[in-house]
Order: sequence, then structure tokens, then C-alpha cells
Amino acid sequence: MTFDAAPEHVVSLWQAPTEMMLALGLGDHLVARAGDYAAYPASLAEEAEEIPSIGSAMGWPSKEVLLSEGADLVLGQSLEGYAFDTSQGYASVEQIENSGAQVYGANICDADGGDAIAMTLDTPIDTLRDLGVIFGVSDRAEELIADLEQDKQTVIDAVEGKDTVEVAFYNGGEGPLIVLAGGIYDDAIETAGGRNVFPADSVYVSKEDFAASDAEVVLVGTFEGQDYDTLRAYLEQTFPDLPAVQAGNLVEIPVDDTDASVTVMRGLTEIANALHSELELTVPAP
Repeated sequence: MTFDAAPEHVVSLWQAPTEMMLALGLGDHLVARAGDYAAYPASLAEEAEEIPSIGSAMGWPSKEVLLSEGADLVLGQSLEGYAFDTSQGYASVEQIENSGAQVYGANICDADGGDAIAMTLDTPIDTLRDLGVIFGVSDRAEELIADLEQDKQTVIDAVEGKDTVEVAFYNGGEGPLIVLAGGIYDDAIETAGGRNVFPADSVYVSKEDFAASDAEVVLVGTFEGQDYDTLRAYLEQTFPDLPAVQAGNLVEIPVDDTDASVTVMRGLTEIANALHSELELTVPAP
């Protein structure tokens, strides 16, 4: 990608790059947003509300609506499927580029493999650095990156020498159960001193496999609209012999805190505290 000047009319089709743009002080370059899947961090929420929304979490703008924005840059995540799925009436990357805009895949991932399958805790750092170059705000990007790296190092130092904890990351469902594994989830768990009891390609597991996992801690991942108390009660009633249940080690983790965005180290710190209750690390502010 090459730019003669910083893009002035940017459409973001996913919340993570929208958050990064705002954190970099580039909100005035955003003409529209879509792909919002959670409440914005408190420090960014007011400015985010000022940007016109042209879609929902999993309902993106039609080709006609998107192209009518006259964007010179469109930010997405996966560049195949999702927001660029022509079978759903959305514009393809090629169609957007033919309109005169460039397309950048923030936190680039595989639509067939799942949003988080190829991501790590460092993925948003790469995206912040790219956006810093594109918009000529590399100094600001490096400041944000330094903060993220320091938050990560704080966790690494805190868990050094501690025993590895067997962890399940539960995200709802009663048979099969939905689990979060692979990519950024495994990276966060491992960096926090744990091991995911399920393989990286796991999405659904049976009750029997969950019961046999011997998880010492269950992270209960919640999205907006999910009730933690209900999920916890299900686990306690269904898996009374699971070590995590017997020890009371069921801990809520908002899934959006683990997304590849500016709050990712918040999620990492929450996971570290969940795995090692004696740590009581200060969770970075949203």
C-alpha cells in the first residue's frame, strides 16, 4: 500500500481498528464505522458515538451504502468473507479498490479458520505500528505500543516460576459446550502461566470431554447479553467433580478484553489474576 498523504475519509468495518484509530487520535479521519461487537472502552466511547454507524456486529453495510461513503481507505479484519462477502450483498475488496479506495486488513485473519486462530497478543501491536506509518503518527503509535508491551511484561514477570495451570475457556452452550482455543486465546493463557486443556482448533466440545478435562480454572468468557451467573450455575450443576468447580475457580473474562485491540493486555492481566489468585495485579484501565 502506498499513500501520497494520510487518508482523510476512512471507513472501519470492525471495532478493533476503530478503537485503534481513536486511540491514535485519528477520529477525525473516520467517516463511518461498522462491525461493533461490544461496548467501546470508556476512554474511547464518547468519540466513537460521534462516528456514524452504518452496520452492526455481524451485519455490514451493503455494497451501495459502503461505496457511497467515498472512502479513500477501508479498514477490515479478514479480507475474505464477513464484511466483504458478496453473497450477502457486501462489496468485495476488488470492488472497493475499483472505486478508488485502498483496503487494509487490520489483525489479518482467516475467515475460514475463525477470527482469533492466527492472532497473538502482539497482533494489535503490528496493526498500531502500520496505522502509525499510514497516518504519520508513528510517535503516538510507539507510545501506545510501549504501554502494551509494559503491561505484558508485568504479567510475564509476575508468573515467572509459577506452576502451569490447566485452563478451560468456556463461552456458553450446554451440549455441546463452546470453548475458546487457539490463537490469541492460547497465547494469553500461556503468557499468564496456563495451558489450554483443549486443542487449538476446538470450538465445540461434548459434556464428556469437558468433564474429563481436569481443568483447574475455568475462564467464563462472556459477550454482551450473556449472564455470568447463569453460565457459572450451569457449570457448577453439570460438572461438580471438575477440579475448577470444586475449588471455586470459575472466573468471568469479558471476551472483548481479549480481542486484538488496545485492551488486549487488560484481558491478559485478568486471565493472570484468574489463574493465580494471589497476584492481584492491577488491570489496565479500559
